Amino acid sequence: LNVYEDVLISATNVYGITLVSVGTVALLLVLVMFIDALSYIMKNSSSRVKAHSAFVIGVYPVVALATYFAILVPRAHLLSEAITQGVFMAGMYQLWCLFVAYCGGEAELIRKVKPGTLNLRVLPCCCWPCCCFLPSIDVTKNTIQRLRLLVLQLPVVQGLVYLVLLVMWAERESLYQVNYMYMQPIIIISILFGIWGMAMTINLLKGFLGDEYVMPAKFIVLQLVLILAKMQGLATRCLVWIHILPCRPPITPAVYGNLIHNTLMLAEMVLLQYAARKLYKRILPTDYRSHEITRISTIGGIMASELFQDNNNSNCENLNLKFGLNKEKLGHVNVTLDIRE
Repeated sequence: LNVYEDVLISATNVYGITLVSVGTVALLLVLVMFIDALSYIMKNSSSRVKAHSAFVIGVYPVVALATYFAILVPRAHLLSEAITQGVFMAGMYQLWCLFVAYCGGEAELIRKVKPGTLNLRVLPCCCWPCCCFLPSIDVTKNTIQRLRLLVLQLPVVQGLVYLVLLVMWAERESLYQVNYMYMQPIIIISILFGIWGMAMTINLLKGFLGDEYVMPAKFIVLQLVLILAKMQGLATRCLVWIHILPCRPPITPAVYGNLIHNTLMLAEMVLLQYAARKLYKRILPTDYRSHEITRISTIGGIMASELFQDNNNSNCENLNLKFGLNKEKLGHVNVTLDIRE
């Protein structure tokens, strides 16, 4: 392996050095934007949504780092692909939890939606004309749990599939290449059901959550990670299959294809991280936070209120101030404030 890497490095010459340098700058940009957005979330977001938001915006630097290592070590491409797939699926579930947290939790979501219904005829699974017979179902606790399971199966199914692929690759690379295409239907079906669950959730919540939450935009920016990874990966594989890419040992056409794919992914992570930073550094309405906050009024708080801000003392008629002196304990004074609205 060391001999292979030494030959590979010597074969990359100035173009490889330039590519690695540009990739390093792109990775640093992603990390800087992530830290900036994360610090804003930690300072300004409610505790209910901090963890979910931080996880979602953390998808982009993880993917960028995995892609960067795949550029440095071409043999790590499959591992990079598995990390990208896994962190995206986990991020999708965290995004679903974030949307529910905007509503105040599952119980508050059900209370707000009632007597609403869930429309099943949404993209990508049930938008066909043949699905017009599907009914709208009432929103209950079981309905929300089923939506959760539709999204939660994403990291579980995808993780198991890529675990099998990695085991095949470790045993024999040709075994992985033969069985890779047979695993794709399972991956595609899992992704379609997960996106369907997210689409139904967004369609359900957009009725009472305002446009300030930009839920569709957050979903699209995260979904682009998967779309770009899959579509570009398929495109580069097609270039290898039709023998367009050159073969200059030790750099094979597959290495060239993976290098093109990872370079584009790294550049796209910079753009997606920038878009995510803009989306999550927004002032949200305060009603997604704790809805019933009990305020304990103190004398200092009362004195600072608008009641005492009027120098004309026009509000003094609503204030009765009573003093009580305890004769047995000198110096002990009871003060009673009676404020009438």
